[in-house]
Amino acid sequence: MHKLKNSFSEILICRLCNSKNIQKFIDFGSTPLGNNLQEKKEMSQNVESYDLKVMRCNDCQHFQLSVSILPELLYATNYTYLSGIGSSFVEHIKKYVSWVLDKTCLKTSGVIVDIGSNDGTCLKFFKKKGFLVCGVDPAQKPSEIANSNDIFTINNFFDINIARDILDKFGEVDIVTSQNVLAHIDNIISTFENIYKILKVGGYFVFEIGYIKNVIETKCFDTIYHEHLDYHHANPLVRVLTNLGFDIINISENNIQGGSLRILLQKTGLGVIKKQPKKFLDNEKKSILYDISKLNSWPSDIKNTMSYFNKLFFKYKSKEKICFGYGAPTKSTLLLKMSKLNENEISFIVDDNKLKVGKFLPATSIPIKSSNVIEFNKEAVIIIFAWNFADDIIKILKKKYLVPITVIIPLPYPKVVTI
Repeated sequence: MHKLKNSFSEILICRLCNSKNIQKFIDFGSTPLGNNLQEKKEMSQNVESYDLKVMRCNDCQHFQLSVSILPELLYATNYTYLSGIGSSFVEHIKKYVSWVLDKTCLKTSGVIVDIGSNDGTCLKFFKKKGFLVCGVDPAQKPSEIANSNDIFTINNFFDINIARDILDKFGEVDIVTSQNVLAHIDNIISTFENIYKILKVGGYFVFEIGYIKNVIETKCFDTIYHEHLDYHHANPLVRVLTNLGFDIINISENNIQGGSLRILLQKTGLGVIKKQPKKFLDNEKKSILYDISKLNSWPSDIKNTMSYFNKLFFKYKSKEKICFGYGAPTKSTLLLKMSKLNENEISFIVDDNKLKVGKFLPATSIPIKSSNVIEFNKEAVIIIFAWNFADDIIKILKKKYLVPITVIIPLPYPKVVTI
């Protein structure tokens, strides 16, 4: 279907350094919005699609999409992701909060703002420690959930006006946090500037984002979708943040969400890079991110990975066994497109996010159902689309299934687990 008029804009310069020297890294073609779940099957077959192309800046080496979709289309009503659904991610957030408080030496008082706070899961742990909390999130339904749980949340995009509102209500704040959100923001420089404005001198900004190095190394291409405008690594970000006056205190990486980068900064006005992050930045420059030959071969690597996944799928699929998916994350849309599977091969996908149940995936028209529909006494072939939570899902399946089943994990590298 054709794109809606004025629903997107083409990005012709690097979002971080403003260079015009950007070139194509990978092109997935016209792709539906991953979170554009539909109420009716017929509607799901006629959703709008948009170019999904990743560009690379030849000057600062930043990665970004070639188009920016109107934020209201992505977040106003269709956004269904909830932080508090996955037990392993909730545990990660709990540890993240402890890490932040340990590194910043704040104990039981102060004001903490979370940008992209979703359903308030992160702020809930800070509030339990005695902190005043404020969330900001443009997604309506997650914000409603947060406020209903007494986590004060502003349902809006974080901009200069919201920054002023926060200053009026709380004064300058002690910590600003953000988890897997900054990749969603079109004008990221402005966001950094506004975060700097609301922090007190000596206050901290800590964020986690998807790490493009991990994406490329593991070939987890399905983390590329329209909501993720940018694909970050540390060096380009640090140049921007130090120019604004942030000291870089700590940089690390972890395995959450398929691989994430965590950066801790302090507002000082100096822009100093401490010893530990300097070492991290030097090592990153020796990674695959700066290896042009390996970057150039990545698109063909993705095709080979999907070819192998399809071979596994059709090897184990049979008429005698029901085939369904487990987990309906946003990234499943691109994975299904690249594997060319649809409702003819996959009967349904189970997901216990109540905002998704009863809807249909865009383009493929695969229905999303509650896990209550699973018949644990019948053999099945199950594809775990939420592969970053595969360990948790497999534990659940092992406990409940009464007959042998075949589980296919599509990424980081396609494999089969027999239970």
